[in-house]
Order: sequence, then C-alpha cells, then structure tokens
Amino acid sequence: MQVTIHQPEHMPWLGFFHKMAQADLFVILDNVQFTKNNWQNRNKFIDPNGRVFWLTVPVLTKGHLKTTIKDMEIDYTQKWQKKYWGRLSDSYRHHPYFEKYAADIKTILDRNYQYLVEINYQLLHFFRKALGINNRIVKASELNPTGKRSELLLDICLKTGATSYLSGPSGRDYLTLQIFSERDIEVRFHQFNHPVYESKHFSPYLSTLDFLMNHGGNNTEIIKNQQTLS
Repeated sequence: MQVTIHQPEHMPWLGFFHKMAQADLFVILDNVQFTKNNWQNRNKFIDPNGRVFWLTVPVLTKGHLKTTIKDMEIDYTQKWQKKYWGRLSDSYRHHPYFEKYAADIKTILDRNYQYLVEINYQLLHFFRKALGINNRIVKASELNPTGKRSELLLDICLKTGATSYLSGPSGRDYLTLQIFSERDIEVRFHQFNHPVYESKHFSPYLSTLDFLMNHGGNNTEIIKNQQTLS
C-alpha cells in the first residue's frame, strides 16, 4: 500500500492533488508546527487582467512558533470572508465553470470555523470530489505518531501499514532512507511537471481552483498524465 503525507494546504495547486491521487492513503500532516507566510493559509489566483494575486485566511499568530497546524485559529476580527469572496468572484465570475462551483466554495468560506485546518479540510474534500479522487484520507493527529522529521513520517507509515511511502521531491534532502529500508518500506519521490491548460490568462502554480474554473471536472487526466491541453 502506498501512503503519502502532506500538510493541509489552503486551496492547493495541481501538484498537491497529483501527489494525492498516486497514493492509496493520503495522510494530512496536521500535528506539526504552523509555518507563517507559507501555503497553509494562503494561495495564488489570477484576475481578469492576468495579474496574479494572493488570497489569505488570517490567523491568530500570537505564539505561532509553538502552535501546531491543527491548533492554529482563524482571526475573524479582520472580517476577511466578504473581501476574500469578493476578490475571488470578481476574478472568476466570467469563467466557464464559475456557476458550477461558486455556491459550494462560498458556502465553505462563509462558515465560521475555529481552526484553520477545518476550512482547509473542507476545501480538500471539495477539490477531491471535483477531481474524482477517491482514495482514503486520514489526519496524522488521529494516529498519534511519535518522533520528528524522518522518524515521524516512518511512524505514520508503520501505523497505516504502508509498504511504500511517496515523498515530495525535497525529501531527497532530509529523509533518512535507511530507517525506512530497515522496516521494508520503499521510498519513492513524487515528480510533477506543471501542465499548460487552456485559459484566457494562464499562469502556472496557481490554486487548483483556477483549473476548475476553466475546465470543470473535465480533462482531469491533466493531473494523472500531466498532459498539455490546447
């Protein structure tokens, strides 16, 4: 059984879901430290003029250097939801599949979740359904793994019965491969070449929402096969 592990990003890019789709089990790594100015509470989109911009879910950052992802709370004092949705809808309302997905996205954004991981989790399920990804998913915090870095990932693999672990490409720089080999777990490294897909203003590495607004649930082979659409 192939397992892959990843932090719960906000509105992730296509490579995130390509990696997810390669595994039998996807583990949400929610029990590690929150990282400020990363992908956990923000992502990139594109406006009607072709300008790339960020949308961010504000969080309560006091003590964030010691806060795990699962315990990071959303900051509602900034009243961010109306502005977030306004920018998103203004940018995509004229795209082919806006009407298909707008209500679901707005419903998720309008809820007052206490924790960042909750809104990210709901968005992950939205994208999984839209892209036809049906593998199993579990939160690392539910497994109560121990250790740090390689040891933590290995313990998750052991607790889930993995025979193969699909790492991100950066794992080549930090994983202690020997400890996986000693437990008969093969380590593989994910590779994803970002495809070019049809869009009025294409830019790579945007949120997967950009792909959905242009192609809907069609052409999802672009994720599995990394094909170029024209």
